[in-house]
Formats: sequence, structure tokens, C-alpha cells
Amino acid sequence: MNFSAYSPTEIYSGAGCVLSFNRFSTLGSRCAIITGRNMHNHNSALLDVQAALDNEHIQYSTIAEAENNPSVKSIFDIASLVKAFNADFIIGIGGGSSMDTAKAVSIVAANDDLNEGTVFSVSYDAPAVPLVLVGTTAGTGSEVMPSAVLTVDGEIPIKKSLKTRNSYAKYALCDFKYSSSMPDSITVSTALDTVCHAIEAIYSKKGGEFAKVYGISALKYSFKRILEFVDGERTDRLREDLYYGSILGGLAINNGGTSFPHSLGYMLTTMHGINHGFACSVFIGDFLNRVSKIEDVSAILGVCNVESVKDFSNAVDFIMTGFCKRPCIDKDALEKYSALAMKMNVNNNHLNITFDDCLDIYLHNCRG
Repeated sequence: MNFSAYSPTEIYSGAGCVLSFNRFSTLGSRCAIITGRNMHNHNSALLDVQAALDNEHIQYSTIAEAENNPSVKSIFDIASLVKAFNADFIIGIGGGSSMDTAKAVSIVAANDDLNEGTVFSVSYDAPAVPLVLVGTTAGTGSEVMPSAVLTVDGEIPIKKSLKTRNSYAKYALCDFKYSSSMPDSITVSTALDTVCHAIEAIYSKKGGEFAKVYGISALKYSFKRILEFVDGERTDRLREDLYYGSILGGLAINNGGTSFPHSLGYMLTTMHGINHGFACSVFIGDFLNRVSKIEDVSAILGVCNVESVKDFSNAVDFIMTGFCKRPCIDKDALEKYSALAMKMNVNNNHLNITFDDCLDIYLHNCRG
């Protein structure tokens, strides 16, 4: 059996793990905290991080400028603040966008030769400012991956990934209780992102057994729990399971990567404002249906407790009901989206997806 895997992040989990963590000083004495503009108002994670840094007598600067769907420009603007503060390390706090921002900034701040035009050509061996990530949502798995997904401006904005081998977090501090502040729609959207990560990684070209093991485990923690959440359950145990599922999903795509549900979904986010997890989930039933024609999907169906791919798709539709309506997009736009999607990871699988396939998938799922 041939395989390769790399996951250097040290993971600490459980309620209170940020306040009890006492190894920040191993990374230096000056820290730049990167988070979103509203973190103070909605979550205790920032206050806990600041208190933990105070406990170790570490100076810090809080930069609450992370955008949703971060732009390349925003990364360079924040990196200039990090460098001006002379930070020894960075702590990123928040959902996927804030953590992606922190990872991208960690690269840009350590490589003075980069600019907005060359940033995506950075060497995989390039340095990065040491990084700690504290997640407040349960779905992206960004805490355990090196890649930062950024939005590139254009007539149709697209998503591109930036990473080096050094942009993994040194430490991921995973307290599920921070996720309890999420609105219901974000809880469901991010949890569905976990489901998409798991399934896309399991059937990727490069994932191998690691992606399968992590992916199946992610589904065990996530799929049933989303249905229970939609039915009204709001327990700590549910939140904890969704968070652990998210981390396992991140480990799955760390090894396996994503496929066409993500590639096609990006345009629904950038052009139509659909939250990322919902945007990918629009296509995940179609993905599993196409995979089922050439590969065994019984493990997926079993762990999701459904009898068929159609039942799985119906369950996803049920979960999305009340939170996200499938978009109705004209064919001309879908043709443009299909052309852009072909430049992404649509074929990180064994399906040999073509432009016509992308268009058919869009037309099947995005025509009302």
C-alpha cells in the first residue's frame, strides 16, 4: 500500500482548553491576534485568548479586520500591521474566513518579496510566522490544514488557495463551547461543509486510506447530529460532536482534498451570497450519485443511515429547507461558472468531469 500524509498541528480540545493552555510563550513574547470585526460582541473566545496571553505576560495587538471570504488586498493590509507590531507569532480566532486570513497573513508577513500579483506562486517551502488557531464554528476544519482560501476579484470573483508547508498551525485549540454562539443557519451550513469535506475526500484521487478513515469518522460525528439539530436538539454533546466531526473532516481533506461540489459552489458564494457550506451541499447529492456509478458508496450510506443515494440527497434537501433555497440562475451565467470551475479541482476524483458535465450539474441544481 502506497500512501503519504503530513499533519504537524498539535490539537488540544475540550471546554476551557484555551484558558488552561500555557505554551504560548514557546512561540515568543509578542502576538498579533487576528479575528473578525464582531468577535467581541458574539463570542468569548477573544477574551479567553487575551486572558491566556496575559497569564504568560505576552504583549499582544488585536487586529479585528478579517473579512468574510477574505480578499488578497485584505491579507496584505493585515500583514503590514502584523509586521509593524513585530509579532513573533499569530493567533487566528473565528470561523473559516478568520482562520484562512490568519494563515495567509502568516505567509505574507514572513516573505517580503511577495505582492498581490505573485502571492499564489509562493514556494511550498517558504517560511510563515508561527501560528495558533482557535475555531469558533464547527465545519471548516481549517484549524488542521495549511491552506487559506482567498477571493480573487474579477467579473466573476473566484477562490484560490494559498499554502506552504509552514502555514499549518503549531497548535489548534478546539473548545466546542465557542460554537454555541453561532446562529442556527451557520450551525447547519458549517456542519454540512463537514459532510461535503468527508465525502469529497473519501472519493478523491489522492486521499487513500487516511482520507477514508477520517472521512467516515467525520460523517459518524456529523450527519445524524445535523438532523437532530434541525429537529430541535441544542445540547453540549451535540455541539461537541459537530466540532469533532469538523476537525476530522479537515484532516480528511488535508489528505484528500475537495472536488466539484466545492469548485462549483464557490461561484454560488461569490456571486449569489450563499453561505459556503450550503453552496457546496447544493451539489453533494449529484456528486455521490455520479460516484455511485463507478465506486462503492455503501459505507457512506450506512454511516448516514440511509438506504440509497436518493435518500441521502433527500436528507440533505430536508436539512437545507428553511435555511437555504436553491438558486435560479440563467444559463449564460452558468456557462461562465462552468468554464471557471474547470480551472479548479473538479477532477480530484475518477469521474473525468468535462465542461458539459459542469454545466449539466449546474442546470440540474441551480434552475429553481
